[in-house]
Amino acid sequence: MRNEKKMARPFSCDFTTSLEAGNVEFHMHSHHEIFFLLEGNIQYFAENACYPMTSGSLILFSVNEIHKAVNVTNAPFTRLVIHIQPEFVQPYCTPVTNLLACFHREPGVGNLVLLSQEEQARLLSMASSLGEIMKNQERFGNDVEAVTLYLQILVFVNRAWKKAGSSAGAPLPHRTQAIMDYVDAHLTDTLTLDSIAGALALDKYYLSHLFKSETGSTIFQYVLVKRIALAKTLLSRGHTVAESCHLSGFNDYSNFIRSFKQITGYTPGQFRGSV
Repeated sequence: MRNEKKMARPFSCDFTTSLEAGNVEFHMHSHHEIFFLLEGNIQYFAENACYPMTSGSLILFSVNEIHKAVNVTNAPFTRLVIHIQPEFVQPYCTPVTNLLACFHREPGVGNLVLLSQEEQARLLSMASSLGEIMKNQERFGNDVEAVTLYLQILVFVNRAWKKAGSSAGAPLPHRTQAIMDYVDAHLTDTLTLDSIAGALALDKYYLSHLFKSETGSTIFQYVLVKRIALAKTLLSRGHTVAESCHLSGFNDYSNFIRSFKQITGYTPGQFRGSV
């Protein structure tokens, strides 16, 4: 499981090709993310929803929204990934233009946007220009040009998301839906493989194999990341570290501290002090 790294820059814009995503487990960020698939065929889990993605699909993830890519072929996939620090963008928002609107939605709902050929070309053009500018930050004015292009991309993405509305890409039905729904509904309860299997009337070995084969991760890795996301929310609302540990379903304080740092890259106390 890879630690979440704090971004050195207020935003990033990267093109990548590989057989698997940079983080192969369910994970979350302290920033928003725009993910545009140029080539390939993948499924993207967002919370308990699973979205099919082919070339030209764009998907959005907000702060703390659990997500994970699954490559459904043996071929590499190429994507554009843009990260957004909300606190950097907020000053550029106006009463009529909220550049973060596409991230302010129910988790796991409305993530996928299907772009037209013209929209795909425009996004690629802006992102390629932004990437080139960011490579040469010594040139006079490049910092201003980079911010300008970055904001234009956010305007474009929000317009595409708003235009898609109810016609946006719908999630796939998937065989782990009932498992994820049960975990989400009982996240702060004591969850064991036996208790989940019993509640769903499934053999526990079948349950474990099904989740792993569908998502590439274990049930308890999903549970762990969901609980850490809940803990982050509780900490940001003013709860103490001890309270957040208990209210997010952790029964062992030491395990909570260790897991929080492993997943986020910082301790609960450090996170609480930064919000």
